[in-house]
Amino acid sequence: MRVFLNLVKLVLNSKNVLVVILLLFPLSIFAQEKSSNQFDIEYFIQKSRSLELAKRSEWRKILFYQKKYFTTPRGIVDGKEFYLSNEGKFNPQAELEETIKAFFDESKADLSAQCKFPRRLKWLKYYLDENMKTLPEAHCQNLNDWLKVINPKGVVLIFSSFYMNSPSSMFGHTFLRITNSEDPLTDSGVNFAANPDTENPLLYTIKGLTGFFEGKFSLLPYSVKVQEYNNSESRDLWEYELNLTQEQTENMILSLWEVGNNRIDYFYFDENCSFILLALLDTANDKFNFSSQFWFWVNPADTVKAVYSYPGIIKNVSFRPSSANRFQYRFSLLNEMEQKLFAKIIDESLGFAALKAQTSVENAAKILDAISEYIDYKENLAGTEESKTYPLFRKQLLRARASLGVVSTPLQISPPENARPDKGVPGARLGLSLSHSKYAGTALNLEMRPVLHSLEDPSLGYSKESQIKLLSTLLRYEFPSNQLYIDKLDAVDIISIPALSPPLFPLAWNLNVAIEQDEDCSKTGYQAACQRYFAKGGTGFAIQYDNIQIFALPQIDFAYQNENAFEVSVGTFSGIALRPSNRLVIFSSQDWMNRYSVQYSKWRRHFMLETSLSILAFNNVESKIYYNYNVANSDWRVGAGIFWHFF
Repeated sequence: MRVFLNLVKLVLNSKNVLVVILLLFPLSIFAQEKSSNQFDIEYFIQKSRSLELAKRSEWRKILFYQKKYFTTPRGIVDGKEFYLSNEGKFNPQAELEETIKAFFDESKADLSAQCKFPRRLKWLKYYLDENMKTLPEAHCQNLNDWLKVINPKGVVLIFSSFYMNSPSSMFGHTFLRITNSEDPLTDSGVNFAANPDTENPLLYTIKGLTGFFEGKFSLLPYSVKVQEYNNSESRDLWEYELNLTQEQTENMILSLWEVGNNRIDYFYFDENCSFILLALLDTANDKFNFSSQFWFWVNPADTVKAVYSYPGIIKNVSFRPSSANRFQYRFSLLNEMEQKLFAKIIDESLGFAALKAQTSVENAAKILDAISEYIDYKENLAGTEESKTYPLFRKQLLRARASLGVVSTPLQISPPENARPDKGVPGARLGLSLSHSKYAGTALNLEMRPVLHSLEDPSLGYSKESQIKLLSTLLRYEFPSNQLYIDKLDAVDIISIPALSPPLFPLAWNLNVAIEQDEDCSKTGYQAACQRYFAKGGTGFAIQYDNIQIFALPQIDFAYQNENAFEVSVGTFSGIALRPSNRLVIFSSQDWMNRYSVQYSKWRRHFMLETSLSILAFNNVESKIYYNYNVANSDWRVGAGIFWHFF
């Protein structure tokens, strides 16, 4: 104000008109620029309204809008810096107008909206720019440096196979590889994951289900991701090279830059690693609608199926074997004598120098290669990590191997085509079956299983060695008694039966937490007092010969029901699976337990035999016939059903 008054005095004095003009001129220019900017802002906003840009699907994809359940679409990015408008998370028009205003803000280049939101700028300029009037641009040094490092030329969708030793990874995982050269290991990996802040199992579950974990994108060298999944966790990697144009690739990369370090609340069920990755992929091309195909539960393998089903998008599929598969391949190259030498080297009854005396240099190289893979697998070694069990031995091994001067035989591991995630049926299942029991009569059964796969199912697209069922529910309506009830509800039902394959001896195990109608308690039908609430689990072994699997799992069971109060049970769960093809399986299991009622101090026996035949005759439709026999009360049940797989 004081400056303004002095200027007024000068004007009134008018002794130095030239000075006044010189002083007022810059202010005049500034005011004109402000007026011009304001005019341009209003002009572009009005033009965006007339073009109805905020209603376009591409704008909503750029803003990461998603329609969940039965709500209106909303932005899923929860970081405070992503949406410029206070209403930006719910109002795409408000966010668009606030973005246009921000583009005219005179912040420093790298801090400007043009540099923070290059994807929005590119898209808006396409629709709003004219010959004489354009949205302002800025020189974004940080963005340019980042793009120069990534040098994006293409995108590969990666599926990391099921990892049964981690609750958060047993459903598989997806991430992206941004290609920049002919060598994949020099590429960049784009990953979205939760950052857990607790190791308490209960808090871990609650936070994961309710979105209290922070989820963020990360960009790492692909070689690091290979070390993590392939070597540390021994998981196969399936690589789906996408047929994207250079512009589509750049669109997605610019959207990744915009999200940056912003938080996205992580939900295990829906807004998980795979779903957010699909939302990012949708920003590449307005024709992509991968994320909108899911609305309740997102299985990583199902997202691969969703992308794979888009016409012409897959350019190539490749396979990167796990450390376990690499070792088994190396070991399979050894003959019987060489396998004995392998064992002697491992137990150190034979030295490296003595090995050269007992076989040729080429065979010694094969043996040492197998031992190297064996140690890496057993200790989950990634990259330059040091061995803990064999620290000195491994160094001596590498020196001995280098001294042979023989190039290793290239890995020639054929991809297990039947285990490709895109080949399998979707993970959710809904089915109807009709059954008849000797004592309870005829019943109609409705099964709902959101996740994921059972050993009783055909194995196409899934591992034959694992079962993961969550929230699987079987409702039964009994015609004679006219009763509808929950026959079984599995909160968790997991079985892992990796086959023994000397010198590897993995443990098989199972865990089941559920509610079930105890048919030992009442064979004539539903009784509320016979409802069992139980948790059981055990560990054992499994073997496989050709297409036959056999497993045995000694287990313990803790349960409660009104009829027998608290019970502790011990016994064995065992089974055999015959898989003539990946679309057909004959499965038989025996659940034998001795139950002890703690309150009533009495024993009772449970012995259930179950046999089923399942066939995947059509895509996503499975048929099944089954026969169960309850040895304890001489009851039997026979049934047939049909099941639809979906996501």
